[in-house]
Amino acid sequence: MSQSEESKGEKVEGRLSADEKFVEAELLTTIMNVSSTAMTVLNPEGQILYANPASESVLGIKLNDILSRKYNAPEWKNTSLDGGPWKAEDQPFNIVLKTKKPVTDIRHAIEDSAGNKKYLSVNGSPVFDKKGELSFLVFLITDISENVLKQKALEYNESKYRTITELSLSMVYDMDIKTGENIWGGAIQEITGYSAEEFQKVGYEEWLSAIHPDDRENAAKLFLESSENHKKFSAEYRYKTKSGNYVYIEDNGIFLYDSNNRSYRMFGAMINRTEQMKANIALRESESRLVMALDAVKMGIWSWDIETREIYWSPQTYSIYGYSHTDFEISVEKFIALTHQEDLELVGKEIQILMEDHTRSAYRMQNRIHHSDGKIHWIESRGNIIRDSLGKPLKLLGTVLDVTEVKLSEEALRKSDERFETFYQFSTEAFLIFDANGLTAKDSNFAFQKLFGFELEDTPNLKIRNLLTTGSLRKIREKIGSSLTGSLEIVCKKKNGDLFPALVSIKRFLYKETNSIAYSIFDLSPLKEVEELRLINSEIRDKNRLIERQKLELEMAFENLKRTQDQLIQSEKLAALGQLIAGIAHEINNPIGAVKASNQNMMDWQKRYGLASQLYREAILSVSIAEQKIVKTILANLDQPIEFYTGKEERLRKKRNKEVFLTHQFSPAVAEEFAEIWVELGIGEIDPSYLPLFQSHYIKVFLDYLSLEIQFRRNTRSIQLAVDRISKIMYALKNFSRLDVSGKKNKASIPDTIETVLTIYQNQLKRGINLVKKFDSVPPIECYPDDLLHVWTNLIYNSLQAMSFVGELEIVVKDCEDEILVSLKDSGPGIPLDIQSKIFEPFFTTKPPGEGSGLGLDIVSKIVKRHGGRIELSSVPGETIFFIYLPKNN
Repeated sequence: MSQSEESKGEKVEGRLSADEKFVEAELLTTIMNVSSTAMTVLNPEGQILYANPASESVLGIKLNDILSRKYNAPEWKNTSLDGGPWKAEDQPFNIVLKTKKPVTDIRHAIEDSAGNKKYLSVNGSPVFDKKGELSFLVFLITDISENVLKQKALEYNESKYRTITELSLSMVYDMDIKTGENIWGGAIQEITGYSAEEFQKVGYEEWLSAIHPDDRENAAKLFLESSENHKKFSAEYRYKTKSGNYVYIEDNGIFLYDSNNRSYRMFGAMINRTEQMKANIALRESESRLVMALDAVKMGIWSWDIETREIYWSPQTYSIYGYSHTDFEISVEKFIALTHQEDLELVGKEIQILMEDHTRSAYRMQNRIHHSDGKIHWIESRGNIIRDSLGKPLKLLGTVLDVTEVKLSEEALRKSDERFETFYQFSTEAFLIFDANGLTAKDSNFAFQKLFGFELEDTPNLKIRNLLTTGSLRKIREKIGSSLTGSLEIVCKKKNGDLFPALVSIKRFLYKETNSIAYSIFDLSPLKEVEELRLINSEIRDKNRLIERQKLELEMAFENLKRTQDQLIQSEKLAALGQLIAGIAHEINNPIGAVKASNQNMMDWQKRYGLASQLYREAILSVSIAEQKIVKTILANLDQPIEFYTGKEERLRKKRNKEVFLTHQFSPAVAEEFAEIWVELGIGEIDPSYLPLFQSHYIKVFLDYLSLEIQFRRNTRSIQLAVDRISKIMYALKNFSRLDVSGKKNKASIPDTIETVLTIYQNQLKRGINLVKKFDSVPPIECYPDDLLHVWTNLIYNSLQAMSFVGELEIVVKDCEDEILVSLKDSGPGIPLDIQSKIFEPFFTTKPPGEGSGLGLDIVSKIVKRHGGRIELSSVPGETIFFIYLPKNN
């Protein structure tokens, strides 16, 4: 205002009468009293001198309380709009006081008397006295809480929308149908590799050209059909990224239509489904491997829903029963009809006990079934029960295996034992069997009792020294002590004291599952009599006929002995098979146990995951962008292997993590708790960049969710490792059990046959054996593969036993021009030089009584000779080597 204007103002004011001044003052007072805007007057010290009635509603406190405060009284609880400190240089009172100029729309927040947050807009101006000195400060205050809250809600919704699209790894688009132009948002760079600015250039044509050629025509067709038929657009296709790779996309969109029923706009979202597709592919491959493994062992799968009575059989199960799954639908009634009537009660009782006894979770049994071929088959079934949280049975599921051949083998073995017992009892040759120490007689046959004049009940009281002369007893002891083979001529003593010459053979063998010594005694008296009567011509022909008859009897006895030897050889093979089965059962039980434990963990995980994931989704939307990025980073790092610590490592990591928390001002109790939780997760030492997350109100929700994510990854890895291990064992067992009964040679790889046996013996090897393999590249040869499997089985197991399953086993396969050399070297005690020439003789063994029949190396030698090869031995203490030479062309 110029001086002339000021003078004019003074003149005007000077011309006002007293009544006019009164009216003017009353008008001003009225305006201040009826205004909805708070008006306050402060002195230069900041004390509020005047406040109009509207100040109470705007500021939220009583008028007396307003007048009792200064502008910066702590009771106002002043903050900036975002909740941060309200700095002194930003406050309108200080600005006006300092600049002596008006201020407009300075915003901040206070708390009213009820503790509610109020957002204010302040306009202020200085008032000067006639000398130009600042006398008062006048402020107009407007409540803008409603506008601010609406603005915050809008910003929050926009942030929430951006967060959801980014966290879900989806990108959204808004397409102008006429021009084909797109507006893109969301996780553009995460999906395509392009920046948001680069991708805004992508329209309909560019989008379509980036789709994989095999998927492009279908995507365009779906787009057109959806637009014309007023349907939701939904398509899956492969989309080319900036790097040139393709990702799997799930695309969903809707169209907007004008008054002419033509689409003019489209909204949609593209979601990256690559990981899900890879997981589905991996799952299908895993399921395929499991089915192949089950098919390899001809094992079927079944399940029974107890409430609905529905039964599921896999194709292999139908095959075991002899039916086709396309022509025969299984039911409870049909299952009962297929079960053998004599075994039906056993099956029903076993299932009933399993359902009623809560301490049991599985059963295993063998029973007979009616096969479609009209014959009775044997099956072995295993079942597990699934219960609800109250223990109520819901479902039975398990496996079934045809064990008919095993049952037939057991029956054949039983009949073989019966034939041996028949031969033993009715043989004309006398047999006497003692225990391993030769002190107590265990059995004798009828020929012995007749020859020596004893009864069967006398057998337990017999002593070998009472049946021989002193000289013969000494010969017997020398033969047993030196482990010599062959027969021995001695003099025996009958019950009545009569002496007679005899030919005796002594063998150690397993009789009725105990180590025993067998004496085979042949009476030489008739032969001696022939010698004495040879001079008597009249009886020569009679004695010759007698000798002929005895010769036939000896030949029959010899044939019987050969059959017995064949049975013993078969027993040796069955014993080796038993050792293999025990190892295989242990090897398969370990991964099956791991799968079972992981499955139980996954069931527990499933119960907790629903609530935890819901809390997580709510929490992730309630925290800041920085905290969301931290959670996202931690989840991404979970793809790395989870660490397992020893006790010492765990304590050390807890200590380091606690120090990190304490360094960043966490209380000791909280630092201790978080340090322990983080180590239990197995992610590693705490990254200091993660610490802002631990100050979040939702940290417990995030940690619980991370724990479940880690548990899921651990269990899936355990299941995958178990399935891989079972597959490898099944493959080896399949090779081992595939016998060639044709008697013809086949092409086979020598290293492959050795690898098959090593896989079967994996359980024994891992106890304490250092296995060294040195295999040359050798061509397959014509051979009997199943026989070679027996050779490697016998030699490898002999080496393991010799080393007591602790030491070094070296297996070498070498190409030697016309031959292939296989050597097996162990670090056992070695074979004494004086018996090395005997180890390939039948029934000779260096093992303790009962641990070997002495036929193993004899069979090995025969198999190698059958191939036209040779076997050699080199043995010193600490190193025993068997050399097997097999010709490449025979």
